[in-house]
Amino acid sequence: MKPRQLVDQILKRHWSDALIEKYLGGYTSAWLMYASDEKICSNAASGGTITALLAYMLEADVIDGALVLSSFVEANELNTKYEIVTSRDELLRAQGSKYITTNYTRDAVPLIKSFPGRLALVLLPCDTWVVNRLRKNDPELMNKIVLRIALFCGHISDPGLTRMVIQKQKPPGISLTDFRYRQGHWRGQLRFDFEDNTSIEKPFSKFSDFQNLYFYSARKCLHCHDHTGYDSDISVGDVWLMAMKYDPIKHNAVIARNQYANELIINAIKADYVIGKQVPIELIADAQSRSLPMHYNVSARSMAGKFLGLKISDPVNERIRLPDFFVALFILINFRITSRANGRAFLRRLPKQFIKLYLYFLKALEVL
Repeated sequence: MKPRQLVDQILKRHWSDALIEKYLGGYTSAWLMYASDEKICSNAASGGTITALLAYMLEADVIDGALVLSSFVEANELNTKYEIVTSRDELLRAQGSKYITTNYTRDAVPLIKSFPGRLALVLLPCDTWVVNRLRKNDPELMNKIVLRIALFCGHISDPGLTRMVIQKQKPPGISLTDFRYRQGHWRGQLRFDFEDNTSIEKPFSKFSDFQNLYFYSARKCLHCHDHTGYDSDISVGDVWLMAMKYDPIKHNAVIARNQYANELIINAIKADYVIGKQVPIELIADAQSRSLPMHYNVSARSMAGKFLGLKISDPVNERIRLPDFFVALFILINFRITSRANGRAFLRRLPKQFIKLYLYFLKALEVL
């Protein structure tokens, strides 16, 4: 089936040029892609496209290093660190999603400034603001940073959420040695590795149900409307389309935002690092159709925040429907609950059935 026929068959809504511009930003091309290397693909949260593109850039001498976020377990706690990797093996060790707050300015920027060679950066949409401001004021960084790859991002979470999930799933008396948020097909599995060389896997929903309800949300995320990284070179995210749920290989949604990024993708495909097909941009919008409007609508969160004593600036002046307001109100209440120790203790005692029903209720409000 041709991409246009695929779009016409499965699109959930009509995407005007104005909606595409608002929710996705400027673009040159859109793609569905995955890594051709089975090891990269199977180790990924989605299609492994970012790791494969970075491997291509390193091995084709386009860059000298890639700034990534790695994770490690220490004393049963998940920790993260920014590092600049220079080989395929290092890329594989750093692979995987991390749904946890970091301090980009404090921890990543010094690495960028001190690295002597050409860099590709993997970053969140909010981090692109930091990098672009630095590049504007420092011509040397403009030349050093060859590519900015932004992750689609609904929001990130305080480390307390990961800590709670680990505590709920870890058997007593045994130490955790590794933790992965998501691997495998479709929604994926949490993976816990222990000191006795045993592992357990649990549905990603053990984490994502809480995360999607904005429990433990990072405060800065309440102010953000950029889901896809408007000011990056390439944006990469998940493909949540029911028509692709049973595809044996998970794909990434990829947006090339300029001609350089588009040519890089084409060259990586020709070199057999990634497998991809160009698709209409509407398909990418449809793959994120529930998240895009809610994330963009800071206006609803700003209004709801006034009822809860939360000051949230509104840069978008979006129309606020009644369902939008109530979705915003509920997620801000959830944020407030887990901003306090007694609220976090209360959340740990709630039955999982209640959390699941609460999430279904909120999702129903989002699609009204």
